[in-house]
Amino acid sequence: MEEITSFGVLGERLGFLLHHADMGAMAALCERLSPLGVTPGRATAVVYIGLHEGCDQITLGRALGVNRASTMKAIDELELLGAIQRRPGRDRRTNALHLTAAGRALRGAIERTTQEHDHSAFAALSADERAELRRLLTKLRNRTGTGFAPVSVAATMMSGAKAPAAPRKD
Repeated sequence: MEEITSFGVLGERLGFLLHHADMGAMAALCERLSPLGVTPGRATAVVYIGLHEGCDQITLGRALGVNRASTMKAIDELELLGAIQRRPGRDRRTNALHLTAAGRALRGAIERTTQEHDHSAFAALSADERAELRRLLTKLRNRTGTGFAPVSVAATMMSGAKAPAAPRKD
């Protein structure tokens, strides 16, 4: 990657710096999760289902911030992996999602792997600096008003895409 200074004043922008830090952290997380057979987004879905046993596809999709097609693709892939099981839901149109024994083991591995990743990715920061960064990022995420809308982190991880572009004001 080019030196950040080669981007001039753009390289000094917080959003630009945050984006580059995120790209590096996410690439490393993808690499760490790869042996488990999941992407960061799929890992997020496994943990969510584990915490909300019996949730339906609609609830999972909302939590992840992804559309129905992306939710169904994630569910299909996790089912093929043997991590989740669909059971009859509250009505004929829904399925209740549950982790299998393999899914519970995968969830534990995901939680350990992400903890190791966090330790490694943020090792350059002291414990106090990590706590302050967590506080500041949480503050930004919870922010309402102008500037930007909070986005689902899981949705970005699921798609690998960037947040949608703001409408043009021509």
